[in-house]
Amino acid sequence: MDKRRRNLIGGIAGAGTLAQLGIGSARAQETPPGTLANDAIKAEKTKAMQWHSERPLTGSVPAHEHDFEVTPNERMFVRNNLLTPLVDMKEHRLTLKGLVDRELSFSVYELPQQFQSVTLQAMLECAGSGRSSFQPAASGTPWLATGGMGCPKWGGVRLRDVLKAAGLKPGAAHVAGQGGDPGMVATAAPVIRSIPMAKAMDENTLIAWAMNNEPLPFVHGYPLRLVVPGWVGSASTKWLQTLTVLDAPFKGPFMTSSYVTPRYPVEPGQKMTAETLSAEAWPVKSIITSPAPNARMRFGERLVVRGRAWVGEGAVDRVEISSDEGKTWQRADLARPGDKYAWRTFSYVFEPKQPGYATLLARAWDERGNAQPAVSTWNPLGYFWNGWHRVGMFADA
Repeated sequence: MDKRRRNLIGGIAGAGTLAQLGIGSARAQETPPGTLANDAIKAEKTKAMQWHSERPLTGSVPAHEHDFEVTPNERMFVRNNLLTPLVDMKEHRLTLKGLVDRELSFSVYELPQQFQSVTLQAMLECAGSGRSSFQPAASGTPWLATGGMGCPKWGGVRLRDVLKAAGLKPGAAHVAGQGGDPGMVATAAPVIRSIPMAKAMDENTLIAWAMNNEPLPFVHGYPLRLVVPGWVGSASTKWLQTLTVLDAPFKGPFMTSSYVTPRYPVEPGQKMTAETLSAEAWPVKSIITSPAPNARMRFGERLVVRGRAWVGEGAVDRVEISSDEGKTWQRADLARPGDKYAWRTFSYVFEPKQPGYATLLARAWDERGNAQPAVSTWNPLGYFWNGWHRVGMFADA
């Protein structure tokens, strides 16, 4: 993709350039009508991607494959609830309805003509990221301890600008996004999630058409998706076709039985309680991206430890590193903050005190005084794992 096309699609697009995005035609001819085969999706990802399930398709890379300031498309995690649709951008329209003064409908081409385009970097993370770390095992896809997240750049328009254009009626409280992904059977429930109006009106919540200055890949929502940064990935509806303004949270399986946590802690291994909370913002979290597990260095030399830290709402205050199983902690250097919902890079110079095996631990703190726990609170669906990340390495004599 040439520089002019990258710049235009990545958030300052005009309809003339968007109209040239006839991507994926060859792949579409090789797959069943209306959906994209998993093999085609996997071909566009790095070989380091570890695939966790086929139906639905899920995959991610481990922490040491995340040593990038901006997550490349090929390393962005994959999490489908249903199948991956092949959408014709020329025919696709986004409809806004519900508690609005005017129902609106837009083509992908019309959005950048009528609203200001923006580009920002922001975290997206599956609610089940790190699920394999819970003991006893929790229900759901066994995501890696450090898999299921990414922080690319997104291009699109602000959701709030589109809502303002429609006009909100009294009582408007939630905005529900519905995707166009088909189920494996005709009776499969559509993927619909709603977000509170305050989050919908956040200037960082987008209707996006670009990821890293390129059109959204098919598996990541082409041609349009919501980006609700800092919150569980299911809130960021892919293949977005309808936005409905409601007077209360949407009631459906992706709001009431999936993506919920117990209102109060439960004993590990117990079933979900009747009182639940919708999964929304991620707690503070960090991962070590370098060194990779079992890396080797020479004793007497210094090793620069790098990683990324983030929090769903608020800001990261500091990151600490321990090399003695959490007995003592040393403060890492934290890079200046970028966009509000982007992760932050940290670094720490490690000097082993003796040859042999050493374990490095990382924990982050947010501005409200919340710290990553050694082990996250257990919940039946295995959401919000943010326990200390540990990496073992060797110092050779």
